[in-house]
Order: sequence, then structure tokens, then C-alpha cells
Amino acid sequence: MNKHIAIAGTRKSCQMAGISLIEVTIAILILSIGALGLASLQITAKRTNHEAMQRTVASSLAFDLIERMRANPSALNDYVTAGVGSVVGALPSEPAKNCLTQAGACTSAELVAWDLWEWERALNGATATRGVTAAGGLLNPMGCVTIANRVVTVEIAWQGFENLSVLNVGSGCGTGKYDTDDANRQLLEMVSYVGEG
Repeated sequence: MNKHIAIAGTRKSCQMAGISLIEVTIAILILSIGALGLASLQITAKRTNHEAMQRTVASSLAFDLIERMRANPSALNDYVTAGVGSVVGALPSEPAKNCLTQAGACTSAELVAWDLWEWERALNGATATRGVTAAGGLLNPMGCVTIANRVVTVEIAWQGFENLSVLNVGSGCGTGKYDTDDANRQLLEMVSYVGEG
């Protein structure tokens, strides 16, 4: 009789140990799914943060160029450009006269050349470097400026991380440069009036 009770007790403890292993396995599975969800949330937050930072940089650069135009209103129409930036491919060489160190000696036209050169360098990230590598700016940027009756429109396009859900096909700066139907083209437009000074 005692032998029969010992065998029954062993079976019961084995069954309990089996149930405990199943519970532990389910708990690990649930914990793993939660960890994957948390990792996915972190990645999405980083991407969104990067997109917000890119839009902030673009708006700052657009505002910067408009303020440069306000400082040089007599040559306003010379700021018009169909597109500058790394997506265009050909980067301009540095102007002959450095208007940063020779500000009083620059003509209005020389100041325009200097301003557009500095603006393109900022778009491409050349003004912020890590060693000798450009580390700032936008991803594959393109900047365009149009002016009509002293109303200035500055558009900046850059490559977004993901394709847009609503495409901005066939309009604005950088059209045709960013994937099929410009599916990953981010676009910022700033409009301002610049007086005659």
C-alpha cells in the first residue's frame, strides 16, 4: 500500500512540474511579444523624431534665406533659382568674394551669390561636419525660389523615410526626383512678402 501511494505521489508531482513548465513557456512568449512591441514602438518614435527634425531644419533654412533677401532687397529677383541641393547633382563653387569677412565690400549681386552658396551648403549639411564628412542638413535636399511682385516662395524638398499616404504628385520643388510619383518626397513651402527696403 505504501508503495502504491509513493508512485501516485510521484505522478502528481511530475504533472505539476509539467504544468509549471507550460506556464513559464507562455509567460516567456507573452514577455517576448511585449518586448518586440516595445522595440517596434522605439523604432517608430525614432523615425518620427527624425522626420520632425528634418522638417524643423527645412523651415529654419527657408526662413534663413527669406531673411537674407530682406537684408538685400535691391537684388531680390536675383535670388530666383529652379533648384539647388545635392539632389540636383552639380554643387556650385565658392564665390570669389567672401561676403562674411568682406561684408561692406560686396555688391548686391555678390551678396546674392554668397547667400545662395551658403544656403545650399546648409541644405546639404556642409555647415555642420563630423571630421570631414557633412553631418547636418537634409536627406537629398533640393531648394527652389520663385518671386512674383515681391512675394517670395521658398520651397524645400527632401527624401522622407517612408512613402507618403497622400502623394504630392506633379507640383512644387523636386518633382520627379524622389521615387515613383514622388512617393517619398517631403515638401515644405514658405511664402513671404519682401518690401523694397
